[in-house]
Amino acid sequence: MKRISRILLCVLMITVLCGLSVVGNSVVKSENKSKEKKRTVITKEEMKEWDEPDEESLEYYDLGEFSTTLPVVYMNTKGQQVLKENVIWGYIALLDGNGEERSVFSVPNSIYRATIKYRGASSYSKLDKKQYRIKFYKNEKDSAKEVSLAGMGANSEWVLNGPYLDKTLIRNKLVYDLARELNGWAPDTRFVELFVDGEYQGVYLAVEPVTNGESRLRLAEFGLLSGETAYIVSRDRSDTESEELKTWGKTAGYTNNSLYIGYPSKNKITEKQKAYIQKDISEFEQVLYGKNFSDKRIGYQAYIDIDNWVDYFIINEFAMNYDAGNLSTYIYKELGGKLQLAVWDFNNGFDNFQNSVKSTDILHTVKNSWIERLWQDEAFRKRVCERYVQLRKTTLSDEHIAEKIASYQEELGEAVDRNFKVWGYSFKENLLTGTSKEGTSRDIGSYEEAMKQLTDTIRERLAYLDKELGGN
Repeated sequence: MKRISRILLCVLMITVLCGLSVVGNSVVKSENKSKEKKRTVITKEEMKEWDEPDEESLEYYDLGEFSTTLPVVYMNTKGQQVLKENVIWGYIALLDGNGEERSVFSVPNSIYRATIKYRGASSYSKLDKKQYRIKFYKNEKDSAKEVSLAGMGANSEWVLNGPYLDKTLIRNKLVYDLARELNGWAPDTRFVELFVDGEYQGVYLAVEPVTNGESRLRLAEFGLLSGETAYIVSRDRSDTESEELKTWGKTAGYTNNSLYIGYPSKNKITEKQKAYIQKDISEFEQVLYGKNFSDKRIGYQAYIDIDNWVDYFIINEFAMNYDAGNLSTYIYKELGGKLQLAVWDFNNGFDNFQNSVKSTDILHTVKNSWIERLWQDEAFRKRVCERYVQLRKTTLSDEHIAEKIASYQEELGEAVDRNFKVWGYSFKENLLTGTSKEGTSRDIGSYEEAMKQLTDTIRERLAYLDKELGGN
């Protein structure tokens, strides 16, 4: 009996010891798997499409291997020439920015098949640092893939904006972030560092374009049988797209440049929907330029989200964006809703326009399409002034703007120096015509000078707006 008890005890001890060994090995494997999964999710096949940084190129710019806290985007064009007219197929690899320094030679967190093309107007034709439009796909023959770029809401379409004329690197970021605190939709953005075919390209701003989607405008995806539909329309140069939307305002001579439909997309929109959008905007324009335009019940207010348009006017005037209403202007409307405006493109804001000086002491948008007529309405002007006074205590307060700028400088850190290791020669170029108030060249000679010009211009601009809109 004692012998049997001893045998059973030995069996039990062996079982327990083996169990502990199995559990121990299981924990170790689990930890290894966890670390591996956290390190990368790229497969061996995908790794072949990662065009890692070129060491010789980094040495040429006196950079060497460096670490960054910013997200890193690696673009692989597969040796093709990037074009503006047509997309090319390539790969985009992403290294997440998590606030901790990581070597740019670290294995990316993800890699995707993507289409790549240049974008922009004057930035494309006149400036060396190019702008990109990218779209992620599951593969070349499959549907688009929604990707969370640098922690932003997932979507397949993205813009990579490369500040070149803007030596502060932050103009777009600043105004987009401020606009996101106002009425209506505005793009989310993140600073990133970009490599193209292994070549370091410096600091870029990853930007949400004005498109539909769960993380974007969230417009209805299905229209009515009558043709009524949610839509996005842009106003831009007359040679921007092939099919212009000819509305009443253009044919009657009241508006500048041309309107183009961005949503529904070209391959999905119906002729009924095109006719509806044309008719809908034309009706608004006929009322806006009609004799009863200021009537609260039957005038323009029946067609637009007035709070959104007031905020749009203020943020563009703050930034001295003379294009607002005429170029890079986005209009969107939900099914059954009212017309709203989305902000876009502030690279030339705050007196950074190449061809002429922009004064801090005038209103820049009051002669532009649609806005000129709105400014003739006393009720609209009153709402603008009242809202401006409110915003000067919050979004447009001196303290809030200063905090934003300081946070961007801290976030960029040493990336500013790296950017100008590549693009520093632009400080010696003649890019800005005209002279400053002091009679000196408007061209910027250093990053520090660029920051001073921006902050001085903002201070002067707000002082003028305080008098013009704030009643001071």
